[in-house]
Amino acid sequence: MYPLFESIRVEGGQLHLLHYHQDRMARAYNQLYKKKCPWKLEAMLLNLPRTGLHKLRFLYNDQNFSYEIASYQTRTITSLKLFEIGDYRYDLKFTNRSFLNEAFSLRGSCDDVLMTRKGYITDTSYCNIILFDGVQWVTPAQPLFEGVQRQFLLDQKTIVSQQIHTSELYNFQSFMLVNVMRIFDKRFLLSTERIQKTTSKTS
Repeated sequence: MYPLFESIRVEGGQLHLLHYHQDRMARAYNQLYKKKCPWKLEAMLLNLPRTGLHKLRFLYNDQNFSYEIASYQTRTITSLKLFEIGDYRYDLKFTNRSFLNEAFSLRGSCDDVLMTRKGYITDTSYCNIILFDGVQWVTPAQPLFEGVQRQFLLDQKTIVSQQIHTSELYNFQSFMLVNVMRIFDKRFLLSTERIQKTTSKTS
């Protein structure tokens, strides 16, 4: 019913990075439906929780929308397994995540998969990745999905983008996973030794 969605961070009654979500939704709507997006998030998302951290999920198609809000607890992720995805694409934020869910189910003893395309790092199943080389924070130049938190950090010049091959992981000492609900916070910092280097592949 709703092929597209946006996940938005709600904290202290505020919608975070709202114009990033609005811009991405406008691009997705235009790409999928070939017309201007009619949904104006700021005017539509009212009566938000005033305290605590919540995740708002805005679902939409070309004629209708719906949204739901739930309290949020950050998922613990301490290890990643490399997973080669071949030609799979997830350029728009589709509600159909069957491939990503399948990849996640093959994480083995790790907490999530770190997906690669032809050996180049993209994302985990839910997050963009940024890596620290001792001088700067680097994010893959061609992620599976361009998250709003990733774009915000690029715009703030907190991180830079470049292609990262799995053979270059030794250049990085630590990494962090970010998405709309996992902001840039060094409490989430992990050693790259927590990335299992044996690559699995799609069947």
